[in-house]
Amino acid sequence: MTSEEGKKKLDRRSFLVRGAAGGTALVLGGVALEACSSGSSSSSSTGGAAPSTAGVGVGKGSPVKGGSLIFGTNSEIDGFYPPSNHWDSTGYLYARAVYDPLVAIAADGSWQPYLAESVTPNATFDVWTLKLRPNVKFNDGSDLTSAVLLANIAALKASALTNVPLELVSSTKAIDNLTVQFNLSQASSTFPIDLTSQVGYVVGQAMIDNNGKGNPVGTGPFIYQSWEPNSHFICTRNPNYWQTGYPYLDQITFRPIPDDGARQASLMSGGVDIIMSANATTVQHFQNNSNYQLVDSSTGVIGEPTIGFIGLNVAKGPTANPDLRLAMAKGFNQAQIQKIFGGGFTKPINGLFLKGSPYYSDTGFPTYDPEGARQLVAKYKAAHGAPKVTLTTISTPQLSQISQVLQQMWSEVGITITIQFLQQASLIDNLVLGEFEAITANQFGAVDPDLNYVWLSSTTVAPPGQIGLNFMRNSDPVIQQALVTGRESNDPAVRQQAYKTVNERLAKDLPYLWTGQTLYSVVSNNRTQNFNALKLPTGKAGYAFDEGDIFLHQIWLNS
Repeated sequence: MTSEEGKKKLDRRSFLVRGAAGGTALVLGGVALEACSSGSSSSSSTGGAAPSTAGVGVGKGSPVKGGSLIFGTNSEIDGFYPPSNHWDSTGYLYARAVYDPLVAIAADGSWQPYLAESVTPNATFDVWTLKLRPNVKFNDGSDLTSAVLLANIAALKASALTNVPLELVSSTKAIDNLTVQFNLSQASSTFPIDLTSQVGYVVGQAMIDNNGKGNPVGTGPFIYQSWEPNSHFICTRNPNYWQTGYPYLDQITFRPIPDDGARQASLMSGGVDIIMSANATTVQHFQNNSNYQLVDSSTGVIGEPTIGFIGLNVAKGPTANPDLRLAMAKGFNQAQIQKIFGGGFTKPINGLFLKGSPYYSDTGFPTYDPEGARQLVAKYKAAHGAPKVTLTTISTPQLSQISQVLQQMWSEVGITITIQFLQQASLIDNLVLGEFEAITANQFGAVDPDLNYVWLSSTTVAPPGQIGLNFMRNSDPVIQQALVTGRESNDPAVRQQAYKTVNERLAKDLPYLWTGQTLYSVVSNNRTQNFNALKLPTGKAGYAFDEGDIFLHQIWLNS
């Protein structure tokens, strides 16, 4: 397949999700990859200057019915239909207004049935049986049934956007009016977690019949009223919502405000009640102001955070040489990058997991060693000539500065860096097709590491010029076996060791030079209550703040 054929098969926006202000992201199965931008900063969930947010955003007093909330988002989406539209953080907010997910994540990290009543495996984890909640209706009055769920799955499987998260589903069948059996081609102990992502939001049969055209049809707490792209999306309370007593609000108006400063100013002026952000400056701005409630991802991350990095193509150009990748790692001063651009919230990061995670280990990732880098550069130069690497990025003020700092760092150890500035869409094309040498990006935020299988697996490597979801083209049999073990096993100890192995091998293969964790936040006025608290239908506490995304039905407004 040629590069142009690849672009035709996979539209360059086919993976867009979680777009930070000025940034764009790629996603499959709820796993985001964002092109680094002026709206992205780094942080660590193991410390930093950010204050504790325990108890912040949790409702005080008794819930109040009624009222209208205005939510300032950092982006806009292109539609509401899961099989064909591209959801970023804003997309998931919109989806949680008008739809419900089949499965959600609890505060303890476990998956819990949500619109599903139960999801149970067979003994070998290659057959899963999902039972829907009874007496649930869509907002057009139609019933939620197994036939509607099967129609959703068929539409998702037929889509180039959403077929990969469901690639393990070899067949499905209805057991009865509320029960669907999923037959998998490979054992997966974590299959229900895929149903927390875009593929798990169920739409009504009428919407499928219209191929997503027309107003959204969902079971969610709110009903679509109107949408003017890049201006506002308005939804109103669903009076027949299946979760008794919810929602509290009468109406939510979402207003996309891409500029971080403008969004912050709108909150302060009263133009909006609550905002989302992926920029550390938002935390800096509101962290000590008692007039606002701030929740951020500096603490409490479940699974893997979204991590910034410099990606190195291991299949093409000078970065295909392992000695040069090691030289770039040793010549890369992560602490300096964090000091200059991290907003004061950063700490060193050595891989996919943060300290405190059961998957964390000392990966042995190379530390800053300029003399060692120079020795490796001399070795490379003797065999291949002076090393010259093109660094691809997006033309924003912050990335321009970061790229220049990287250029200087690597110049000091003998590596010549040429900076290539592209528009985001073109950068994503190059990333997916492997047409780069070094590139700036963010990736990997996931509540369970198996959700990142597609980005790291040898099975998704493709030659440059062809679509490959293992963007760095890193094919490591040790990583591949560990990924399979992590997917198939239900033993926590086995899974922990498998993903430690993945993390440690990445520190040897060096397809990624880590820069730090992206800091997400939600800030509200004090009138907005309970945005950081979630009780799941099972009765368990939910994972209320997932890197910028929250649920909406439990929010109320004080008078």
